[in-house]
Amino acid sequence: MPQYYIWTIGCQMNKAESERLGSFFEQRGYQATATTEEADVIVLNGCVVRQSAENRIIHKLNALKSLKRGRPGLTLAVTGCLVNSDIEQLKKNFPQVDHFFKPGDYPSWLEPAEGTQALPLQPPPSVYVPIIQGCNNFCSYCIVPYRRGQERSRPVAKITDEVRELVRRGAREVTLLGQNVDSYGHDLPDQPDLAD
Repeated sequence: MPQYYIWTIGCQMNKAESERLGSFFEQRGYQATATTEEADVIVLNGCVVRQSAENRIIHKLNALKSLKRGRPGLTLAVTGCLVNSDIEQLKKNFPQVDHFFKPGDYPSWLEPAEGTQALPLQPPPSVYVPIIQGCNNFCSYCIVPYRRGQERSRPVAKITDEVRELVRRGAREVTLLGQNVDSYGHDLPDQPDLAD
């Protein structure tokens, strides 16, 4: 059975996305492993909102160079806010990486299993549910709108269906996530708000 390893730093959104990535891999027949040495696929889900976080993911990428050289069949992928629109420059900077994909996306080199949701199969009692992605504020000190794009709210029905399924699977507490949850719904046709 192929094995995957996901390394995550950054915000709660990264953590939620990594949980969904793990479920995505498991539904494709992969098993989680605790070490990079045992993994067939390594995904780094990193943050670049602060320089210290950016330094950590770059250090991790550099540390994985020798593992990738020794195991060329290993798939190394990067997601999170390190991934910007200039994928070609990222490929030049990090040639050891096989795939870059935008935060919130799923690996394009694997097809999703038919009829599956990328939700944790056995969620912990407390789970994160993203309700809005991106930000429209473009503050001078923040990179989020440039990496996650402008605000995109998920429809209320999709969110409630997801929460019901997570509760059915064992979750008891849900934290609604977004870069700016107060803006939830402003971009949807019926303009629901966070209270909805």
